[in-house]
Amino acid sequence: MVNRRHNLLRLIVESYIETAEPIGSKFLVSEYSLDMSDATVRNEMRDLEDAGFLTHPHVSAGRIPTETGYRFYVQELLGPKELSKKIKVNIETLTTENDEENIQLKQLGKLIAGEMNSAVVLAFGRNTVYYTGLSNLFSQPEFQDSTQTVDVSHIFDECEENIEEVFEQFDDDFSHIFIGAENPFGGVCSVIGARLPGGKLLTILGPHRMDYSKGKSLIDFIKNQYD
Repeated sequence: MVNRRHNLLRLIVESYIETAEPIGSKFLVSEYSLDMSDATVRNEMRDLEDAGFLTHPHVSAGRIPTETGYRFYVQELLGPKELSKKIKVNIETLTTENDEENIQLKQLGKLIAGEMNSAVVLAFGRNTVYYTGLSNLFSQPEFQDSTQTVDVSHIFDECEENIEEVFEQFDDDFSHIFIGAENPFGGVCSVIGARLPGGKLLTILGPHRMDYSKGKSLIDFIKNQYD
């Protein structure tokens, strides 16, 4: 029963990441050929909602993940995503070119921002910040609301002032994912990132609905190029 519920949560999270639409029981049964009835799936989704993993926006019959649901997914259900040969080659090419390293990283930032349809924030030490991909971030359906747009804008307006605190959260040699309220940049977004050699920091900022598996695989692959 628990494994079935966890599998449903994984399918709901990954479907919502892809579609940005609330996920209903009929969609799940049809899309994934589940060996369960609509009624059984609805009951399981109700239990997941009661446990705080899902919520339903407005009067929609479909559910979307909560921050708690995303956190459980990342901690317990997330698997690595195989990167395409093209993106691997592009990253390897950029990291082996003879350009000055900060220029390399800025080019990588633009590449990753496009690949993830998100923003990328780079820190060169604790007082120099570069970011790219804001148009990607503002194109996401979550940020069409003017209040959300203002909240996202504040993240970048205050980026340099907050970068010291951000560095402290990425305090070891591993990649990290911070969701919503955990995010040192600001709770309206999630962030995936890691420290790089030379006191640098590479992060991807996206909506809570970001593709965590792909983002973590990208960060880890880039980190391996520099380690």
